[in-house]
Amino acid sequence: MVNPTEAALRGLRVLDLSGGVAGQYCGKLLAGYGADCVLVEPPEGTPTRLIGPYVTGGTSSTRSALFRHLNQGKASLSGDVTGLSVADLAGMADVVIRDDTMNLPVALPATAIECVIGEFPRAGRYRDWQGTEMMHQALSGTMFMTGWTDRQPLYGTGYRAYYACGTTAFISVLSALHERERSGLGQQVTATVFEANAAIGQNLVSQYSYNRSYETRRRYPGFLALLQCSDYWMVLFAIRHWDQLCAVFDLEHLLGDERFASQADRLENWELVVAQMQERARSRSAGALVAALQKARISAEVIAPLGRLVSSPQWRARQVVQVAADPNGRTEAALRQPFAVGDTEYCAVRPSPPLRRGRAGERAARQIQRRWRGLGPAYSGPEPTGPGSSGRADAAVKPLAGLRVLDLTTAWAGPFAARSLAHLGAEVIKIDAPSHTDSWRGAPEGGAARHYPDGQPGHHPWNRCLLFNTQGQGKLSLGLDLKIEGAREIMLQLAEVSDVLIANFTPGVLERLGIGYDTLSARNPRIIVVEMPAFGPGGPDSAHQGMGKTMEPACGMTALMGYGDGQPVLTGPAYLDPIGGLSAVAATMVALQQRHATGRGCRAEVPQTEAGAHWIGEQILLQAETGQSWQPDGNAVSYAAPHDAYACQSADEWIAIAVATDAQWRSLCNLMERPDLGTSPRYADRVRRARHHDELEPVIARWTRKFGKQELADALQAAGVPAAPVNSGRDVASDPVLLETGFIRELAHPEAGRHAYPSLSYHLARTPGSIVQAAPCFGEHNEFVLRDILGLTGDHITRLQEAGAISDRPLGAKPSGASVAMPGAIDDHGTTRRDQVPVAHPEPSPTSRGAR
Repeated sequence: MVNPTEAALRGLRVLDLSGGVAGQYCGKLLAGYGADCVLVEPPEGTPTRLIGPYVTGGTSSTRSALFRHLNQGKASLSGDVTGLSVADLAGMADVVIRDDTMNLPVALPATAIECVIGEFPRAGRYRDWQGTEMMHQALSGTMFMTGWTDRQPLYGTGYRAYYACGTTAFISVLSALHERERSGLGQQVTATVFEANAAIGQNLVSQYSYNRSYETRRRYPGFLALLQCSDYWMVLFAIRHWDQLCAVFDLEHLLGDERFASQADRLENWELVVAQMQERARSRSAGALVAALQKARISAEVIAPLGRLVSSPQWRARQVVQVAADPNGRTEAALRQPFAVGDTEYCAVRPSPPLRRGRAGERAARQIQRRWRGLGPAYSGPEPTGPGSSGRADAAVKPLAGLRVLDLTTAWAGPFAARSLAHLGAEVIKIDAPSHTDSWRGAPEGGAARHYPDGQPGHHPWNRCLLFNTQGQGKLSLGLDLKIEGAREIMLQLAEVSDVLIANFTPGVLERLGIGYDTLSARNPRIIVVEMPAFGPGGPDSAHQGMGKTMEPACGMTALMGYGDGQPVLTGPAYLDPIGGLSAVAATMVALQQRHATGRGCRAEVPQTEAGAHWIGEQILLQAETGQSWQPDGNAVSYAAPHDAYACQSADEWIAIAVATDAQWRSLCNLMERPDLGTSPRYADRVRRARHHDELEPVIARWTRKFGKQELADALQAAGVPAAPVNSGRDVASDPVLLETGFIRELAHPEAGRHAYPSLSYHLARTPGSIVQAAPCFGEHNEFVLRDILGLTGDHITRLQEAGAISDRPLGAKPSGASVAMPGAIDDHGTTRRDQVPVAHPEPSPTSRGAR
C-alpha cells in the first residue's frame, strides 16, 4: 500500500511515440496523474513543436503554446524509433502510445498496453482521407448546428475533436490497465478522432431514428438567450423559475400574459421574451445580470474575453493558471489539473521538455533508462492467463466487469459518464427520483414532439424520451425518492456493496441528502464518489448553476468563436456536457487505480469548466504568457487558407474545405478548372491566400454550388485536398462508416420500440466493451435491486412502496393507461406543422437575430 497523497499512476512507465494532439494529450494525462511518460521525438523534434500559437519568438524548441500544454510533465528522448534506447524502453513499458501511421519495429511485452491513435477507422470510405479539426467537426454533425442560419456553419475553435480522442484514449488505456489486474495481460486499444468526436454528439442518431427530425442552425434553442449588455455579451438558460426571470429583467407585465401562461406557451413564444430581455440588457452590465440570475437559481454566465477570464476572481481563487518551474529556473504557464482525485499529486505542472540532441540527448536517454530500470519489473500482477498458460483470458469479460456504479446524475454530462462505465462493463444502477425526475426523461406530461417516437409521448412519456433513452443505455433503474423516510437507508446499503457513486448536483447536495462522501466512506471505505460541479470549490462562482451552454463561455471557448463581427457563437446544442462526461469517466478510472494502490476509495471532483479549459489549453497559455488572444473570424485559422464552408447544390448543404499547403491549393484549382489561380503569385502561399480571402471565396462558392456535398468531398479527398460534407443529423444517422464499424446499432426498448442508437468509442482489442440493453423504464429494476442485490423481504419492499420511497413512475404522473397525445406527426424531413406541435427547426424572427 502507498501513501494516498502520492500520484495515482506512480510507477507506470509510458512511452509516447505519437506526433499529434490526440496521442500527446493522452500521454499528458497519464503523466499528470503520476506516470513516468517519455516523449520520443525525431531528431528535428515532434511536429507539435512547430504548431502555433507561439509564446516566444526565435527558434526555441518550446516556443509553441500547444506543445507546452500537451507535454508538460513529460521527459523527452530524441532519436529514431529503431534505436537501441527506444527498443530498451519499449521492453520495459507498461503503455506505448503511437499513431496508426507508424509501425512499431519492436515487440512489446505481453503485459504492455499498446494505444494506437488514428484519424479514421482503417476500413470504410474514410480510410485514406486526410483529417483536420474542421473535417471532424463537419462529419460529426456538430458543425452543421453551429452558427447563424443566414451564414455558413462554423467549425468551432482549436483542436477539440483531437482532445476528445486523447481523453477517450486515456480512458481506454486505464480500462485495459484495470483489466490487467485480473488477467495479467496487456492488449491493444485504439482511438480515432472521427469516432471520438461522433460519440460526443447530442443524440443525433437516435433523434433521427425516433422521428426523422434533426437539429439545425435554424432551430432557435428553447429557453436559451444570448444577450448583448453594456460591456460584454452574456448567455442564460432559463428552463425554470419564470417568475424570477421576469423580476430580474423588470418584465413582471409578462406574468399575466396568456402567451406565457405555461411552460409550453413560453417555449412557443420564447423569441418574444428574448427580444424584451435584450432591450433591457443593453443598459446593464453582464456581471450584474449574471449575479442576479444566479441568485434566482437561473443558469447564466458572462461571455468574457480570455484576458478578463484568466484574471477573474474565480480563476485566481482556483489558481486555474499556475507557474510551472524546473530546477534550472525555466518557467512556463500551466493549467491546474482537469479533475482532482482524492489528495493525490498532480504532476503536469512541470515545464515541457526542451529538445535535446547530440550528447545532451544521449545523456538524457541514459538517465531515463536508469530511472526506468530502477522502478523494478514492468508489471508485478498475476501471471498471464493467455494462450500457453494454465488459465484463460476470457474476451467476453468486459474491462470493468464486477464493478457496481450508483448513478445519481441527470441530463447529459453525468449520464454520459455513467453510460460509458456501463459500456466498459460496470453494472450501473440509475437512481430515478420520483419527486425530482431526470430532466432528460422529460416532463411527466410529455414535451417537445421531436423527443419521442413518431412525435408521440404516449402513455408513459418518461419512458419514451430519446434523450434519456440514448444516455441510459445499458443501465438498471431504481425508482428511489431520497426525500422519503426509509430511502436514505436503502441508499446507504447500496453504497456498502458498490464501488462508485457518481453525481452532478450543485455542491453540498449530497451532504444535505445525508449521502456525502464522509458518510458513505464510513459505511464502505473502498467507495469512490465522483462529483461533477460546474465550478470548483473556493471561488466566488463555485455555487453557480451550470449547464452546457453556460459552462462553455465560463471555460473560455465561446470568446474564441464567431464571424468576426463581435458577436460570439455557441457550439451547437452544447459542447461542455460531453467534455464533463468524458472527464468524469477519466477521473473514475484514475480513482480506481489509486484504490488499487492504497486499498481505499476517495472523493474525485470534476469541475466541468476547468476540465473544458484544458481543451483550449494552448489559447489560455498564450493569453497568460503574452496577453494575446485569438480573435475569431468565421472559419479562418492560422495554418490553412482557404479554410471555410461553402454552399453546395441543395438548400443548407455545405462542404468544408481546408487547404494547408501550396500543393493542395494547386490541386483544388485544377479540380475547379482554374489552374491560373494555382500558379498566380497573388495566391502563391497561405498568407497571401488568407489576405485575399474575399476574392477567392465567391470563386470557390460558384464552383461548389454545382455539386452535391458528398460527391465533391470524395473528389477533393481523392485529389489530396482535405474536405468533408457538413453532415446533418440525418447524414450522421446514415453514415456508412459509423454503420460498418458498429458504432450505430439498434436496440429494442419495451415502450419506445426498436431504434438506432449511437455507441461509444472505447476500443479494447481483447476485452471490448459494448451495450446490448436498451435504457430502462422508470423503476424497472426495483425488485431486482431490492430483493436480489440487497436481500430485502417482500414485506419490507411493500412498506417502502406504500410510503412512496420506491416507485415505478415520476411523482404526479398520470395513472397507467392515460394517454398523452400530441396531434400531428413529424414528417421525413424533420419538420412538423406549426399548428400542431413546436417545429423542429423554424426560422428565427428578425427581432431575435441580434439577441441570439
